[in-house]
Amino acid sequence: MDRIPDDPEARREWLDRWAAEQDERLGAGHPAAPRRLRVSIARTIESQVDRLERLAERVFDRRLDTSGVVRWIPELADVDGVRYVPSAWHVLPRALRAIGAGEGDVFVDYGCGKGRIVHQAARWPLKRVIGVEVSPVLADVARRLVAAHRHEHRCKHVDIVVSDAAKFTVPDDLTIAYLFNPFRGRTLEGVLSGLVESIDRRPRPLRLIYVSPVYGDQVLATGRFRLVKWQRGGLRDVRISRAAIFEGC
Repeated sequence: MDRIPDDPEARREWLDRWAAEQDERLGAGHPAAPRRLRVSIARTIESQVDRLERLAERVFDRRLDTSGVVRWIPELADVDGVRYVPSAWHVLPRALRAIGAGEGDVFVDYGCGKGRIVHQAARWPLKRVIGVEVSPVLADVARRLVAAHRHEHRCKHVDIVVSDAAKFTVPDDLTIAYLFNPFRGRTLEGVLSGLVESIDRRPRPLRLIYVSPVYGDQVLATGRFRLVKWQRGGLRDVRISRAAIFEGC
């Protein structure tokens, strides 16, 4: 099987598949003890990975203060928002590598919160990085983060915009959009419509990195995005810790 996924939910699914494979390999005639042993091993592996994840969160978030959950953001009450939870550290670098991001790319993080993804993206040699956040309080945290760590950024054009994501004017040079399930309903519809209208104004490749793609079907329902496929030397479905990469068409 593939290596153990980093995402907790994906990891549990991986462990369930692994246990099922062992059951099939050993056969129904074996006593219950081997299964208990396998379950014990699986739980031990999961607990160790969880511990490493928590350690990585403390290490990577040091001096940044982007961790933690914000359960109530007044501005989100009217814009189909969900609570603020920062993206895992490993997701964006993998996604940017998968799509071959580079100096010509303009990146927008919809629902940037405290600015973790904006900071990560700015450390790549991108043309421009923009964070869109409806909460002035969170946007102010993101601005302070960008200002304090600007010396670490390879991208020199980084902005934080306070706006309802659905009303944000999509730059017609935008090539990479990022969502960590920040909203749903009409807000997501507005974001997708804005992206499509921008592509129509200026046809170009546009990739959508959608982490925890709960409403991925809504993206496909526009008829203007397809799920990117990536194979060894070719194409296959790209899912990075429950992230989906779509391409505008």
